[in-house]
Amino acid sequence: MRAATLLTLIAAVAISGCSIKQNVTPTTLSAELAPEICMIPAIGLRSGFNTTYQQLLRDKGFTTRQMAPGSSPNRCPLSTTYTGHWGWDLALYMKYADIRVYENGRQVGQAEYDARWGGGRLDKFISAEEKIAELTHQLFPNGSVGLGRAPAPVVAGDRAPLSREAYRQQQLQRLMNEGLSYDEYQHRYRQLMDE
Repeated sequence: MRAATLLTLIAAVAISGCSIKQNVTPTTLSAELAPEICMIPAIGLRSGFNTTYQQLLRDKGFTTRQMAPGSSPNRCPLSTTYTGHWGWDLALYMKYADIRVYENGRQVGQAEYDARWGGGRLDKFISAEEKIAELTHQLFPNGSVGLGRAPAPVVAGDRAPLSREAYRQQQLQRLMNEGLSYDEYQHRYRQLMDE
């Protein structure tokens, strides 16, 4: 009788020590940012993670630009780094995901899912696509809504010349409203930035 009670107590302690954690700090983005986000995957990331995350961002109104794994988030006004790790325990499952968002190189949001200490918990066997979608929706609750609003230029008299940055913002806003294909948008965007 004592052995059964002791075994039950040990099993209860072992299972209670198993945990799955999820923490999300939603992004707060400046309105003057263009809704283009540079995607910086971790080295060796599974292609399915990248494809899923990219489509989710597009569904939320962002245009995406793929960067080389390990690129600096400082290279774009708005960027995201992301990694995912899979494990095997009777089946393959996503045991860790970390998505971070940067505005001008400063972190402004993060979503982390951690099932590395999930041990005997069966709820660690989740759909990776659904979990990435959940994290993305929590990280970008408003999507790209409200982005791309350039601050109003200060006008002295009837017509003051726009600053170079204000002109670019104005042209970028026009570009976003033209309904171009992704490739055409990227081509014209690069031309605008090189002016």
